[in-house]
Amino acid sequence: MPENERDPQWDLLKETREWSAATSEDLCKKIAKRKGKRLVEVIDTGQVPLRFVCILEDEPDE
Repeated sequence: MPENERDPQWDLLKETREWSAATSEDLCKKIAKRKGKRLVEVIDTGQVPLRFVCILEDEPDE
């Protein structure tokens, strides 16, 4: 499970990984599941209303 990392300086324009914004860490998990992705990191920006950034990546092929 990814660790919540506080980063008020996170910049959406510089982020190269796939991401979504959410109001809670639990919603990050739901977003990843709905998209069929793996949640690799949750960033707490401290900004409202979408405080959390969910970093996603493709599930590895089995």
